[in-house]
Amino acid sequence: MRCPACDSDNPDAARFCASCGGRLTATCPHCQAGITPGVRFCSSCGEAVAPAEPAAVANSDDRGDPSGTAERRRVSVLFVDLANFTALAQSMDPEEVRTIQSRYFEVARSVIASFDGTIEKFIGDAVMAVWGAPSTHEDDAERAVRAAMTLVDAVGRLGGAASGRSLRARGAVTTGEAAVSLGAVGQGMVAGDLVNIASRLQGRAPLGGVLVDRMTRDRGSRAAVFTSVGSLSLKGRTGRLRAYRATHAPQSHAGRHGGMHAGPFVGRDRELRELVELFNGVIRERRSRLVSVTGIAGMGKSRLAWELYEWVDALPDEVAWHAGRAPAYGEGIAFAAVGEMVRRRIRVSEDAPPEVARRQLASTLDELVRDEGERRWIEPRLAVLLGSDDVAVFDRDELFAAWRRFFERVSERSPTVLVFEDLQWADASLLDFIEYLASWTRDHPIIILALARPELFDRRAAWGAGVGSFTALRLERLPDDAMRTLLAARTPNLPQPLIRQVLQRAGGVPLYAVEVARIVEDRRRLARGTPETGQQPVEVPDSLHGLIAARIDALPAAERALLLAAAVLGPRFRLDALVAVARVDAALTRGRIEALVRREQLTIDEDRNSPGYGQLGFVQDLVREVAYGTLARRERRSLHLAAAHHLESLGGDTVAEHLAGHLVEAHRLDPDHRDAARLGRRAVAALRQAAREATRLHVPERALGLLKDAIRLCEAASVQLTALLEEIAEASRAAGRLELAEAYLRELIALHTASSDHTAATRARARLASVLLSAQRNEPALAELQAAMGSIRHFEADASGVELAAQMARARLLLGDSREGLAWAERALVAANRLGLANVATDVLVTRGTARITLGQEELGLSDLRTAIAHAQETGALHTELRSRNNLAWTLMADDPRAAMETARHGLELATQMGLGDVAVQLADLACTTAIEAGDWAWALETIAELEERGVSEAYRIVLSTSAATIHALRGDPSPMAALDSFEPIPAGTDRQVVSGLLQARAWCALVAGNFGEVQRLAEQAVEGSIGADQAYPRILATRASLWLGDRAAVAAGLARLDALNQRGRAVAAASMTLHAGLAALDGNPEAEPLYRRAAEAWRTLDLPLPLALCLLDEHRTLRSQAAPTEAIAAIDRLGADGLRVVVETTVTPRGAPPRRARSRPPSARTAPRTGGGRRPPRANDRPSPPG
Repeated sequence: MRCPACDSDNPDAARFCASCGGRLTATCPHCQAGITPGVRFCSSCGEAVAPAEPAAVANSDDRGDPSGTAERRRVSVLFVDLANFTALAQSMDPEEVRTIQSRYFEVARSVIASFDGTIEKFIGDAVMAVWGAPSTHEDDAERAVRAAMTLVDAVGRLGGAASGRSLRARGAVTTGEAAVSLGAVGQGMVAGDLVNIASRLQGRAPLGGVLVDRMTRDRGSRAAVFTSVGSLSLKGRTGRLRAYRATHAPQSHAGRHGGMHAGPFVGRDRELRELVELFNGVIRERRSRLVSVTGIAGMGKSRLAWELYEWVDALPDEVAWHAGRAPAYGEGIAFAAVGEMVRRRIRVSEDAPPEVARRQLASTLDELVRDEGERRWIEPRLAVLLGSDDVAVFDRDELFAAWRRFFERVSERSPTVLVFEDLQWADASLLDFIEYLASWTRDHPIIILALARPELFDRRAAWGAGVGSFTALRLERLPDDAMRTLLAARTPNLPQPLIRQVLQRAGGVPLYAVEVARIVEDRRRLARGTPETGQQPVEVPDSLHGLIAARIDALPAAERALLLAAAVLGPRFRLDALVAVARVDAALTRGRIEALVRREQLTIDEDRNSPGYGQLGFVQDLVREVAYGTLARRERRSLHLAAAHHLESLGGDTVAEHLAGHLVEAHRLDPDHRDAARLGRRAVAALRQAAREATRLHVPERALGLLKDAIRLCEAASVQLTALLEEIAEASRAAGRLELAEAYLRELIALHTASSDHTAATRARARLASVLLSAQRNEPALAELQAAMGSIRHFEADASGVELAAQMARARLLLGDSREGLAWAERALVAANRLGLANVATDVLVTRGTARITLGQEELGLSDLRTAIAHAQETGALHTELRSRNNLAWTLMADDPRAAMETARHGLELATQMGLGDVAVQLADLACTTAIEAGDWAWALETIAELEERGVSEAYRIVLSTSAATIHALRGDPSPMAALDSFEPIPAGTDRQVVSGLLQARAWCALVAGNFGEVQRLAEQAVEGSIGADQAYPRILATRASLWLGDRAAVAAGLARLDALNQRGRAVAAASMTLHAGLAALDGNPEAEPLYRRAAEAWRTLDLPLPLALCLLDEHRTLRSQAAPTEAIAAIDRLGADGLRVVVETTVTPRGAPPRRARSRPPSARTAPRTGGGRRPPRANDRPSPPG
């Protein structure tokens, strides 16, 4: 007997094929006798039988032939049954019964065949049919519903025509995924709960009616009008099913479809002109620009980029073109797109040995970067993208800065284009880098083209909003004329009815037209030499999914099997991987790949300059998605395991995430498999390795996600949790998820305590304390540190103990106990130096220096900070250097605010140059605060505007706005409080330093408005929210307001509190002297005038024009000079402080006259801060950290 599926010979008595396992015999649907596949009538009962569709024939050596195997398909199942026919037959002659049944079966076959359905079996008086197997149409659900209604109506007519008796039928249709045996003939083709639901639902249908489930209603909406009949309880099933009755078919209407570019370039001339103009603008202005191109799948995004490339390529001058795709499979490696661009620039493929890649990188940098120090800094950070195993670990900010510098150096030679494709799949870190690159790249001609589906905005609603040079292009649907042109170019002589049908259903999506053209081409190719077949009408699928599924189903079996296997590998893959997974001979595979490329299912990267040269890929990822969804769970699992085995044979850390993805998916597909535990352990190991690789790339969110997957597998894989909890806690902390890190660490402590491993529990407590310290929960952190330290006899013995001591020093400093913090820093520093922990020693120097300055040891403290800066520069510890500069600037504020400003500005320039955004904003806050006193207001406002344009966190936006509002108030600008009002109401739980800054800014606005009582109240509240030395600024402002109110007691109290801060420095001394002079003036003490003169001279020496002007105003107000405050007004005018001039003109009183009554009103809704709702509090890692 010859197998109808694979054409192999088998013994006559065989029931199943020995080559492919397919069924060799079928059964008659009427009498259940065995029949030979392909016959038209049963030899036992004489009834007609539906011929089985012959399976596609593959070569006998084709092990990829799916015939006789199961697949996972989206199908629609129909059940129609005659109602009460058994009772009716009791009163009828047997021959009459046979006649009615035969005609019923004949009608059922005819109706179902007319809608391209497949009869699964007849069960007594019921018929079961399937759509979606063995062949697929997008409108399968619609066809099934139409067939059900047509058949039920036909049965009503059949009874009268046959015997005058009344026959009625009822039917049901369900849609969903089912296991389909493609080699089955006659019956047993479809299995799954979907079949049982259809059978039970049919029994609840009314006579002459058809019921459907929700998915059928959704997918068959053009076949009928559906009326809900509520939730039904079905026999033998728990729960209820929502059902709908199909009543009559409405007129068809246009559907929605995805698409892709191909054919002639039509309908996008305006968008191309706009891209060209933007490109020319980038060259003309030498400024970067981010252009976001969005559109649904298949609208022509990649085609538009290709047309721009064609235009650029025709220019006489060189343009540096780079392209990279964000991988969708398993979310991929976060920066794969950037790595692809770098590889293209250095002319190295993805499979090049690491030493070749590093050599090419060094050679390229020699050409691009002149400065040797900069080359040394860039090279190891770029090497991270090449997947080298021996590269160091860098902070993400440093990686971003180095990558930006690389593309800037490329753009200095020629205008540069960076095309990022498929950003809807991109890791959040890649989106961060693109926005960072567009924001921080200034005077370089770089245009960034970001292509994405609209789903991108579901993940990042504010995409591009923080980028000043941002342009958004949305690709709209093509008009009918353009679609006609596209169809005519791809498939000439297409019948007009089909063209109209395409235009009606396509909705202006180019891919729809392209796919229809491909189907026509495929059929013409297959029908060559067979005129009758060539004249067959072409069904136009109703959606992109069904359209692609129909094309896949039309492939020869061998090519189809290869395509399905490739779907497991992802959007792009190599030939060796496909050979390994499909288990097909390489020579055969190449031939089938060539056929799939010709059919435009797959593509080959033939660009020799591309890092993916020679790689295979799907023509569009939607093709892969549909193909993958076709595979049965068992086959998916087998293919995933084969892919994992292949990746394991390659080795290396760079494949860890892909390996983990295959293993996790294989485990998920059959968690009860006898090998599930061992597979789970392999998956956990791969996930941990992938997380380590993500950490090396400084993508902590990705590492966290991978480790969460590992945690979920732990119980099933019998893996110990402790090591995983340590790793996931560290990843959570690196990702800024401090509360999550705390939860994991507390779980880890509980596990160690339960197992009596007290040493491990102590280590975990130390890590918990460090997390709490980062979250500014200083007191709980100190408690954990003390508990951890109490269990260590000699912390100096190892690196972890020294780190613990370093954190203890910092905790004491942050809690205001500088003396204890200094003691811990001294001990930690000695131990770090002895153990050779250079970076720890440098970091401890920063803590020790800051503690010394707060204790009055200014020279020693400044020396420590300057030494830390020098050491950090030598070792490349950029964050430590900037922390040193930040603390140095902060400690200089009490002595020399201008020097503090210059120090912070230098750090700001360095942070900006390196792209360290958050550190830059923290230094900018310090620099702008001191710039207010130094009178450098224009620079401060420009800096704030630039940072806000680039995008800053919520906390820093508030902080920067307070400096800007203060300057605007002093300059007399209209509505200086408007920006502050936008942050109200202040949520409960907001960091008190942020609130203090807002209060101070409001106090300055009240000062300019002449409302000194309000100044006094707001500044006093700001003092309460300040920490340590930061209390001096609001204290001075509150005391000045008391002075201008003539409140002698409040002035004296304020001075006492200021002096109690025990701050040393020339600026603090000058402020104290100014206020003491005011107190003396209120007392009538003749020492007031010489004190004022000395204070004014101190301010002149420090070159601080604002405190000088305020000092002169204090003198004129308290001494009530008869003459106008000429010197004060001159100082105010030099500052441009028109707001202060108004205060002088409205509130200054000449000597001998009673003082004007300054306004002092209760807090208004405008000036009083509100709490408790509205805005989210800034996250802990958004807040500006206090020095230390």
